[in-house]
Amino acid sequence: MKELYATLDLGSNSFHMLIAAFEYGEIRVVESISEKVMLAEDMTKEAGISLKAQQRGVECIKRFAQRMESIPTANIRVIGTNTLRAASNANSFLEKIQPLLGEININIISGIEEARLIFLGVSHSWSSLDPTAKHLVIDIGGGSTEFIIGKPFKPVQADSLRMGCVAYRRFFKDGCISRENFEQAVRSAEFEVANIISEYEPNQWDNVIGSAGTFKAIERLSTTLGFTEEGFTEKSLKQIKKLLLSFSIFDKLDVPGLKRLRGETILPGLAIATAIFKQLEIKKMYCARGGLREGALYELVGESRQVNIKERSIQSICKRYKVSNKTQSLLTSIKNHLLTNSQNSLLTSLTPSDNKNLSWAVNVAKIGLTINHSQYQQHSAYLIENTELSGFSLLLRKTLSQYVLNHRRKINLNFFLDRVMNRETLNNNLFIILILRLTYIFGQNQKQNGCQELSIQYDGKFILTFSTEWASSHPLVYYALEKEVKNWKKMPVRLALVRK
Repeated sequence: MKELYATLDLGSNSFHMLIAAFEYGEIRVVESISEKVMLAEDMTKEAGISLKAQQRGVECIKRFAQRMESIPTANIRVIGTNTLRAASNANSFLEKIQPLLGEININIISGIEEARLIFLGVSHSWSSLDPTAKHLVIDIGGGSTEFIIGKPFKPVQADSLRMGCVAYRRFFKDGCISRENFEQAVRSAEFEVANIISEYEPNQWDNVIGSAGTFKAIERLSTTLGFTEEGFTEKSLKQIKKLLLSFSIFDKLDVPGLKRLRGETILPGLAIATAIFKQLEIKKMYCARGGLREGALYELVGESRQVNIKERSIQSICKRYKVSNKTQSLLTSIKNHLLTNSQNSLLTSLTPSDNKNLSWAVNVAKIGLTINHSQYQQHSAYLIENTELSGFSLLLRKTLSQYVLNHRRKINLNFFLDRVMNRETLNNNLFIILILRLTYIFGQNQKQNGCQELSIQYDGKFILTFSTEWASSHPLVYYALEKEVKNWKKMPVRLALVRK
């Protein structure tokens, strides 16, 4: 049995418990539980955390503590954030829950420390093609919002502001929704952001990345409603605002993509996001899968170093689903030979991103074999699309899954044809699919089968050229290539075989 680790985040909105195993240099989540405690609800400067909120917190800790009984104490980290930093009666609440946790210490961290752990978690789950790129990471919590600028694993600027999606429910008394309430919340958030605006000018970052539940909920709304394919934009924020303001009360919010438990905090969170976008002149935000809890876990297991996030994720899923290094090496070698013998115009049209996608698809296309051999490409595609691959955005995961789906049998281009792309981009995708399919045709018997003798050209169609001697020496592969021609008959670019 693998050793388990756990982090418990005592947030202002929810208490989150993450249990994970450390495998192949990467955290694999075993269990993730969140309970909406609303610790900051009805909190005042004088009275602190309300008795009702304290009781909800105690009951939640009882359940979480029981789940963590089998995990070594040294492998558990409990973190308290803004509400436990600010509440006048925080110690009183801690005295109630500490006996439930036994020897496990409760760490109340500063806003800057919270920001550092968030950035570490994002760095382990998000990567840029340009490793020198600077990111602005923002995390809206229940009681505070963190801002961090830096390169992966190297934050250089961090701030924490006292505004959050639970605290801002005060602008929506009794859960009533109105344009006036929303604009009051936006103005308050703008005032807070104005305190740090001089440190966060747009020329200081290349990408803006959102972490934590509020931004993920906004992204889910934006993608579900068809406003964006991934992340969300200034325009989609306005579209979501218009839709949500058409309701009169939190309890009646019923929108595709909005989870029921998010109904009480989505509008306060949206108001804060709107203010941030306006004040910092943000046009688009991407969303990372990792954040505070993941950062704490990686630090717990001693993984705070710079790594190639995407490559680590690919190798992790290959090992998990039994694709050996030997198989990956063989297929990569075949792929490289095929690219080397391709016409220059085909190669030069591929971007570095295209080449990376092709290499990853070559490595992971066989992972579905662990489920069933029949139509295993469908299992592989499902696993890619539905597994949390650190460093991969939702769109990149979907794209990779579609390459994998098309590495054998029938070719399905619906995903690519449904997206707005010019003919050159479509041809690039077809070329990637061709090389991927040829790689698996040549490597089907765990040999290279003279793949270096095949040349590939493009002249309105893909032309594969080889010698008669090669065809005679490799009847299995030649037969597969003849069948492959038929698979391309209804494609935008056809395939032809030519003997020299």
